[in-house]
Amino acid sequence: MASHIVGYPRMGPKRELKFALESFWDKKSGAEDLQMVAANLRSSIWKQMASAGIKYIPSNTFSCYDQVLDTTAMLGAVPPRYNWTGGEIGFDTYFSMARGNASLPAMEMTKWFDTNYHFIVPELGPETKFSYASHKAVTEYKEAKELGVDTVPVLVGPVSYLLLSKPAKGVDKSFSPLSLLGKVLPVYKEVVAELKAAGASWIQFDEPTLVKDLDSHQLQAFTQAYTELESSLSGVNVLIETYFADLPAETYKTVTALKGVTGFGFDLVRGSKTLDLIKGGFPSGKYLFAGVVDGRNIWANDLAASVSTLQALEGIVGKDKLVVSTSCSLLHTAVDLVNETKLDDEIKSWLAFAAQKIVEVNALAKALVGQKDEAFFSANAAAQASRKSSPRVTNEAVQKAASALQGSDHRRATNVSARLDAQQKKLNLPILPTTTIGSFPQTMDLRRVRREYKAKKISEDEYVKAIKEEISKVVKLQEDLDIDVLVHGEPERNDMVEYFGEQLSGFAFSANGWVQSYGSRCVKPPIIYGDVSRPKAMTVFWSSMAQSMTSRPMKGMLTGPVTILNWSFVRNDQPRFETCYQIALAIKDEVEDLEKAGINVIQIDEAALREGLPLRKSEEAFYLEWAVHSFRITNCGVQDTTQIHTHMCYSNFNDIIHSIIDMDADVITIENSRSDEKLLSVFREGVKYGAGIGPGVYDIHSPRIPSTEEIADRINKMLAVLETNILWVNPDCGLKTRKYAEVNPALTNMVAAAKLLRTELASHK
Repeated sequence: MASHIVGYPRMGPKRELKFALESFWDKKSGAEDLQMVAANLRSSIWKQMASAGIKYIPSNTFSCYDQVLDTTAMLGAVPPRYNWTGGEIGFDTYFSMARGNASLPAMEMTKWFDTNYHFIVPELGPETKFSYASHKAVTEYKEAKELGVDTVPVLVGPVSYLLLSKPAKGVDKSFSPLSLLGKVLPVYKEVVAELKAAGASWIQFDEPTLVKDLDSHQLQAFTQAYTELESSLSGVNVLIETYFADLPAETYKTVTALKGVTGFGFDLVRGSKTLDLIKGGFPSGKYLFAGVVDGRNIWANDLAASVSTLQALEGIVGKDKLVVSTSCSLLHTAVDLVNETKLDDEIKSWLAFAAQKIVEVNALAKALVGQKDEAFFSANAAAQASRKSSPRVTNEAVQKAASALQGSDHRRATNVSARLDAQQKKLNLPILPTTTIGSFPQTMDLRRVRREYKAKKISEDEYVKAIKEEISKVVKLQEDLDIDVLVHGEPERNDMVEYFGEQLSGFAFSANGWVQSYGSRCVKPPIIYGDVSRPKAMTVFWSSMAQSMTSRPMKGMLTGPVTILNWSFVRNDQPRFETCYQIALAIKDEVEDLEKAGINVIQIDEAALREGLPLRKSEEAFYLEWAVHSFRITNCGVQDTTQIHTHMCYSNFNDIIHSIIDMDADVITIENSRSDEKLLSVFREGVKYGAGIGPGVYDIHSPRIPSTEEIADRINKMLAVLETNILWVNPDCGLKTRKYAEVNPALTNMVAAAKLLRTELASHK
């Protein structure tokens, strides 16, 4: 019985890659230093899997930024603006595509399916020339081989790569990148030839788009691609890997009939119906890589349940053709439980991070061939039982309150236009009001203060004094810039989800449970292990303090229930919507306490609403219904004069715009600039939107400072499709990761652009 891992986290157990990348970007270290850290991480990952007994160990899943960007580099598909002139793609071109540079914007970044990982979207057009321009896959295969580890090189499959691409700037939006399939396949053939020459006996093609609802033309492309690659692939075993959901029945039929393919990998955690498809027929003589260990969550596997699933599969595909695997890459989970000092023993016994999942995969493979580790299995069974019966998990009052929400509709009593009138009388804002999304730069000093307070090195009084000074500085800065609706800058917050989770019951926190979000950015998702409630107010103290420093409106800043849910490791012992309703009730209490404290503008961020959308159309309506309902629950009790904002980022919203309208927020700020203003097209197509809206006027994920003219031009594009009286002017996202040297001039230009247009609009009256 063999074992396989789809992919592994690349940041390192203590975020070694993050610090190496940031040091390199800040020019504090050179390319050699970065390469050395990367090589050490790869080597330790391969050796760790080899010593755990994993047979099929992946290579080329490590990346200095993103695996899709690595594929763009491999194919030489560099957008012309980066002035790449050929040859092997180096860090300069690579990181310019990822992050932009002083003169050029970055490529678009968007969510990787329904995860919190972001990939860099390829920009393709009929003129795109492909050439083999990054030999990374082969180099890393050879690197592992020199260490004595024979790996399975992993490539993003050609069809998924094209389906995840978008038409380049200036290319007709109707252009289909899939039409370039014939042009990318020759590069894939070159890569395959080199891998074979280097001694690779297996190659894994990740084709995750197979789990989506594909039309017949898209499905046909898979048959075409692998038929054309078949002769190049002879003499090497080919694994087609899918993940994140069930395969539609028609797709399953097409995939399992692909020529020249040796094995198929399926997610049997999120794709439980795929089991029925396999039972209904699996091609004889092919390998089944059964993804029974969850790559998306941190709960210990129920080994006994997995063994019975695997035994059923063994009866269908045969013992020698069944491979125990993870449901997807472990990129989406935390790295190693060994580094956890904060978690208590009971909760720790319920968990498995990536390093522990490797051990689980191998233990399952051994159990199937009669080498069951009895002690390991009985400890696992005891942990499963303790989690089911622990009194920490259940709070009956919370369960009752949450289940009472189902089936009813929670909305504010008055419609949005009447509310906006009432709010305008109270707030008296100019047209094109300016605001920011919430956070201001988190300086080294600020992080040090929070660290010292957590470590009890400074008193609460000293901590409050330091945070108060920071808030005061941020308030004064915004007043000097003449911003209309202020924020307190969130200096007391480490992370927009962790901050709230730490104050809610039912949450646990890791010390090093970091997960890559994009590039060097990592998040540390809270662990929701039990019923959620709010013991006391969470933000009222700081928001009231900030409001007392200014006569301008001060936004109370909250994270919404859907985002807290989607950015946490969520308990898997009850439906997700039940947990979401519990969080919504806790946030509702906070909203009402902020209102009582005199906060008239409250922002409830739902940055992650879109990313929780199921990958299959048939499941979307149910998700959107409870997700939107959860948001409305949080603010259905406030007065008309209290203005409710929400914020969303990095997602394609056009297909869910009606659900966004149904959220019934007074103002929505939304990422717009990096995705090439796709958002505005929905309004051009005639969708009527009566609430306030602030499509971001500049990209905060790049150090670039936009000019007043550029921002004014952006606002004018918005005014072409949106009513003047509903448009807000704001950046794309929070400013936490930026430096003040970038933030001050960018916001200065933003306010100047808004004032310029106010003057122009007034002169046209």
